[in-house]
Amino acid sequence: MSKFINKHPLVFLILFCILAYGFNLTGLPISIMEARNFNVAKEMLTGGNWFLTTMNAVPRYEKPPLPSWITSAFISFDLNSLFLYRIPTSLIAALGVIFIYFLTKVLSNRKQIALMSALILGTSFYYITIRFEAPSDTYTHVFMIGSLLFMAKAIKNKQYLILNICLAIVFLGCSILSKGPVSLYALYLPFIIAYFIVYKNTKQNYLISLISLVMGFGLGAIWYIYVRVEDPAVFTKIASKETSNWASYNVRPFYYYWSFFIQSGVWTIPALLSLFYPYFKAKVIDKKLYQFSWLWTALAVILLSVIPEKKSRYLVPVLIPLALNTAQLIHYQIKTKKLDKVSQIGMKFHYLLLLIIGISVVTVPYFIEVRTTEFWVWYYCLVLLMFGFGAAVFFNYSPLHLKKLFYATLVLITIITSVGLYGIKFMQQNNDYRTLAEANLNKDDQVYYFKTIRPEAIWESGVISKPINFEDNQPEGVFKVIIEKYRIAEFKEILPVGYSIQKIEIYDRNFFISKEKSRHKDNHVNYVLTLKY
Repeated sequence: MSKFINKHPLVFLILFCILAYGFNLTGLPISIMEARNFNVAKEMLTGGNWFLTTMNAVPRYEKPPLPSWITSAFISFDLNSLFLYRIPTSLIAALGVIFIYFLTKVLSNRKQIALMSALILGTSFYYITIRFEAPSDTYTHVFMIGSLLFMAKAIKNKQYLILNICLAIVFLGCSILSKGPVSLYALYLPFIIAYFIVYKNTKQNYLISLISLVMGFGLGAIWYIYVRVEDPAVFTKIASKETSNWASYNVRPFYYYWSFFIQSGVWTIPALLSLFYPYFKAKVIDKKLYQFSWLWTALAVILLSVIPEKKSRYLVPVLIPLALNTAQLIHYQIKTKKLDKVSQIGMKFHYLLLLIIGISVVTVPYFIEVRTTEFWVWYYCLVLLMFGFGAAVFFNYSPLHLKKLFYATLVLITIITSVGLYGIKFMQQNNDYRTLAEANLNKDDQVYYFKTIRPEAIWESGVISKPINFEDNQPEGVFKVIIEKYRIAEFKEILPVGYSIQKIEIYDRNFFISKEKSRHKDNHVNYVLTLKY
C-alpha cells in the first residue's frame, strides 16, 4: 500500500477525496449560507438573473456569483436534487487538496511532505465542514491556493512563465468572484509577505507577484463594476452595509483566534506542537520551508485578528499553512531514529485521544431515541470499523510505527465521513419535523411572506414569494402567506376586515431540537396560512 501511495500520490488523493467528500451529501439540513447560494443559482436558471443576481426576486449582491454559476451548471439537470446542489462544493474542496499538494511540492520539491500537507488539510475539521456551513469560503480559498500555486511555479521555474502567470491571474480573479477580497487578505497577503521574507527574490519575482495581483484583482472586479453601473443605488446600499459589518457585527476581542489550531480537528495536538518553532527548527528536514510555513500561519492569524468582526469559520485560510507546518513536524517524527521527548509525549497523547474517540462509538445508542433496524445495522457497521481503527492504533502505539499511525488517522476520518455521517438521519430529535417542501406550493399559487423569511425557507418552498403589506397592496381571491411563528400574533392583529383564514399549516423545521425546546428557535417554525378575500 505504501509503495502504491508513493508511486501514485495523485490517484491516492483522488480516492481519498471521494471517501471524504463524496458520501452523505443529502443527510444534513441545509444551512443559511448554502440556501443563499442555492436560491441564487436556481433563480439564474429560472429567471435568467446571471449577473444582477437575486434571491426571492430581490437583488442579492452581498456575495459575487461564481459559486452560484458553478452550482447552476449541475442543478440544470434537476432543480430539486440536493445532491446536485452540494456536489460542486465537494469537488472544489477536493481540488483544494490537490492544489495544496502541488503547491507544497513546488515550494519544497519533497513529495512526501506535499502528500502529508494535502492529507492533513483534507482531513482538518473545518475544511470538511465549511462545505456545508459556508460554501463560498471553500470556493474563494481553493481558487486562491490555485493562484498561489501557479504564481509559485512562475517564480520558481521560468518554463511556461506566461502560462503560469495567466493561470495565477485567472484563479485570483475566480477567488474574488467567489467572496470578494477575503482570501486576498487572509491567504494571499500573509503568503507573499512570508515568502519574500524567507526566500531570496529577484526583481522579476516581485514583478510576477505584482502582475498576478493587479490583473487578478482587475478580473475579479469586473462583476462589481458591472453591478455598480447597472444598479448603483441598491449596490451602494448593500456595499455600505457589508463594509460596516466588519467593524460592528459579531465583534470579538483580538485574542479570539488564539486557539485556531483546534479547528484542525484530529490534528490539534500535532498542529500545536508544530508551532513550537524554536524547538523544532533544527529538527525538520527543510528549515527554510518550516520558517516560511510558520510565518505564513502566524501572519494569517494576526491579520485576521486585526479585523473586529470574527467568526470561527474565518479561520479556514489559516488551516492551509498550518497543514504544511504540521506535515513537516510529522515527517520529522516519522523519519527520525530517536524521537525527542516533546514529540514522544505529544504523539502518545494524540493517538491515545484518537483511540478513545474510536472506542466511544459504543455510546451512540444513548443519544438516539428511535432505534430502528436500519439504525442497528448502521451502528454495528460503524462499531466494527471503529474497533478496527482502534486495533490498528493499539497494536502500532509506538514511535517506531508513526507512519502507520498517520494513515490510521486518515482511515478514522474517512470512516466518519463515509459511514458515520450516514447516522445524521437517526439524530432527528423532533417528531414534528417538516420542511416547507411538504407544503407543495407551486408557481401558480399567490404566495406571500410576512415581514421576513429565512433563505432556507425560500429554498424549501420552491417558489418566489412576495412581501405582503396590506396598506400598499391587498391581495384578492385565495392566497397563501408564510409567517415565522413569533410573528403570527402580530399578523392576526393587522389582518384587515374582509380576509378570512381558511387553513393553517405548521412546519417545524427544527431537525436537531426536540419539540419541547423548539420554542427557542421560533424563526425555524413557519406557519402557512391560506387566506381568502
